[in-house]
Amino acid sequence: MKLKKGIIMLLVMCICCMSCGCAYIDNTDDMVSPPELTGEMSPIADALYAVAGKDCDLKYPSTGSHRSAIILEDINGDSIFEAFAFYSTSGDEMTTMHINVICQSGGKWVSVSDQTIVATGVEMVEFCDLNNNGTEEILVGWDVNGTSEKQLSVFAFGEETLTQQLLQAYTSFLCCDLDNNGANEIFVHLLNAADKSNKAIIYNYNEKGMAQTAGCIMDGSVKSAAIPVLSVLSNGQKAIYIDEIKGVGSVTEVLYLSKGELINPLLDSVNSFENISTYRAASIETKDINGDGILEIPVASDLPNAVSDGEKLYYTNWCSFNGEKLSIKLVTIVNTVDGYYLTVPNSMVGYLAVLKDIETHERKFYHYDSKNAVLGKLLFTVTAVDADDWAGKDYDHRNKTELSRTEDTVFVAELGEGAAAFAITADVIKDTFYLVD
Repeated sequence: MKLKKGIIMLLVMCICCMSCGCAYIDNTDDMVSPPELTGEMSPIADALYAVAGKDCDLKYPSTGSHRSAIILEDINGDSIFEAFAFYSTSGDEMTTMHINVICQSGGKWVSVSDQTIVATGVEMVEFCDLNNNGTEEILVGWDVNGTSEKQLSVFAFGEETLTQQLLQAYTSFLCCDLDNNGANEIFVHLLNAADKSNKAIIYNYNEKGMAQTAGCIMDGSVKSAAIPVLSVLSNGQKAIYIDEIKGVGSVTEVLYLSKGELINPLLDSVNSFENISTYRAASIETKDINGDGILEIPVASDLPNAVSDGEKLYYTNWCSFNGEKLSIKLVTIVNTVDGYYLTVPNSMVGYLAVLKDIETHERKFYHYDSKNAVLGKLLFTVTAVDADDWAGKDYDHRNKTELSRTEDTVFVAELGEGAAAFAITADVIKDTFYLVD
């Protein structure tokens, strides 16, 4: 009898928790005489050993939702799983890897297809139906030269044959229905900081296979980038958000499809060819800061320093984007060193100055007359205190209120002489204080 989903899920758990006869090389030293697969796992192991040999080295994806070297997936929705194994053997070249498909036939697990590829490891494996035929394609991100060079393979599996549909260099990739037409696309981000090349590509499936259908350039001064996130604009249209690190500071690029074109509206495509409108000095990531289900982009604006010759400080304005305009939803002052932020009510935006003391982990907040550039009275102080010091009998707790704490740090507030005039209390500060996730 063919194994159904319940039994197969047990196999997944067992394979993830135990080493098979193949050597486990995922960031560990080589194991000596690893245990044999037994019981329900034996049929899959035997099928793999028949083509790979018992001295094969399993390769484990380093990121993504699939982290096993043998991944079980029902790619055609028939409630029967296929197994996809990633490995190399001692007889291979140093840059040769295998993907092997093991299926159930006549109540047995049988290896039906094995392909080799030039690679040294597996970064990520995803499954996605790209041509709306009810069968998922297999997307494999391969490490080619360590992690500095990567290639994406797209495989189709049918009639017991694994066929490569696409081989494309990438920095990151995402399978999604970006244009909301009911068919999935592959979004590929390709960044080469050395060549100042930064671009995005869209691939679609057609009668000839995978084809590039759209693309756009991105900020060429970017040094590294986070994983793309599929979300929506404030008008509800699907979009991809990518946080990127520049030489100094960071930006967020937002891409969406319009009439078949991949649009990058925040890029200055006339003069600098950089993303200037979302620039901030700190590497603060895009997030849904106010819980409205829409990602907000952190954008910097000037915050007066209480010391005239002190470093430049910034408000962080969390902005939604509708494809044309950034709209401020929340204003914060972020302390990236100690890991917290304060929300700023609209009535106080433009009327604050801050004194930053890294050594004492203090931030002093003053009233500021921006029209006349006059520093007013101290409103309050927030200090990050070592938890052991806070608990010690010698610490002076007078006039201090605990705002929050982590395992190692207690965050405390102390009111200044100007607090009462602006109805600032310890509870008001506590309501505006948040730890950085």
